[in-house]
Amino acid sequence: MKILVFVEHDIVIRHFLNSGVFDKLIDHHDVVFVFPEKGYKRVTIDIATLGLDAPVHHLTVHVRRLKLCQGLFLADMLRWRKGRHFTAMRRFHRKAVGLRASLIYSVLALPGVFHCFRRWSTLLIGKIPNRELDALLAHECPDVLIHPSVLGGVFINDLVVASSASNIPLVVLMNSWDNPSTKRAMIGQPDWLLVWGPQTHAHAVEFIGMPPEKVICFGAAQFDLYRNQPRINREEFCRRYGIGNDTRILLYAGSSRGADEFSHLCILDDAIERGELVNVSVVYRPHPWGGGGAGGDRILDYSWRHVQIEQTMHGYLLRMKTENPGITIPDYRDTHDLLSCVDALVSPLSTILIEGALHGKPILCLLPEQEDAFGNFTRDLSHFEEFFSEPCFFMARSLDSFVPEVRHLISKVGDTHFTATLKQASSHYVSYFDRAYSERLLDFIENLAVSNKS
Repeated sequence: MKILVFVEHDIVIRHFLNSGVFDKLIDHHDVVFVFPEKGYKRVTIDIATLGLDAPVHHLTVHVRRLKLCQGLFLADMLRWRKGRHFTAMRRFHRKAVGLRASLIYSVLALPGVFHCFRRWSTLLIGKIPNRELDALLAHECPDVLIHPSVLGGVFINDLVVASSASNIPLVVLMNSWDNPSTKRAMIGQPDWLLVWGPQTHAHAVEFIGMPPEKVICFGAAQFDLYRNQPRINREEFCRRYGIGNDTRILLYAGSSRGADEFSHLCILDDAIERGELVNVSVVYRPHPWGGGGAGGDRILDYSWRHVQIEQTMHGYLLRMKTENPGITIPDYRDTHDLLSCVDALVSPLSTILIEGALHGKPILCLLPEQEDAFGNFTRDLSHFEEFFSEPCFFMARSLDSFVPEVRHLISKVGDTHFTATLKQASSHYVSYFDRAYSERLLDFIENLAVSNKS
């Protein structure tokens, strides 16, 4: 069976290729990986270093079609829809594109006007076909197309159109938990969408209009290795960091959204020094592309008393002093080791909160009212709103309540009933399976190909 896998971003490489979820497909079938043209800004990783045991093809990004699709998506996002989620999305996109584009596309989003704009855009897109993609499909004659994706980007819309025209099943693998509700920029739908769990299944039906039977809860590819044993134990972790075995280890995991992480760490450091947090040590791990938050360059040079930098990300903070390190690609095995050894987790809103819950660690989301970057826009988005409503996922909505909430968080360490509750709650976001993602993906694709031929 011939399978084409379309990959367009460094993050997708990290989550799907580095995690080995295509290895079984490569072992059993003829797989070709398709990347954007060489030098394209979304893929900075050297493909030759990935060790792919499969052919690689580079496809030129069709810029005109992409811009037309992006314009249609923006107008669609600015259309009036009832509800806090859609209000927040309109606010976000208006801010992201600037005043001039916001005014133009707000007009194009008006009732009646949008209908005409959509028809015009669709007709124009149809007049400029992606001949290079069409030629690739004609040459390779694939049985299935696979696209790990945020549900936006440079390939998704062309693949939806081409797969339908060629009668080739398109299977899209969801990259992250916000994709169906906030990131989807598709004109049309794929044949199948493999999502993380029940939450994103519901969102794919609600926001994309996917038929429920075409949306499959499949787990998160990048978290698949969390089923394995960590490479180090708690005792070895404590030895490496010089922490007593009986000390409660609080992980502060950074965000990509520009929070004042330095100030948050200072609050924790001072609280431990004053005895407000007893027998607690903090390990700080910056977000892989968060830059240490607002003014994150201060973190490395500060004289911390009870805070240590997570060792595998120390080099990232060091590079920030002389360059913009951009997106880094840390090993998920390091994350698994870390989450397995700490006792509790604090973060100003990052996916690592879900990862902590999957590990059964008490989690606290810090969303202070004082920090506008985490204002109503974030709280009103559907995927976050559900998360915030979980009773076992703790929240600190002000800096004054931060330390008391951390004390409450620490009090849950070692509570086996609470741990079980956390893991149960996390299954709403990421479905768990006994078998590896790669094995289940192989079965799914083989069954799909047989069904399509019949």
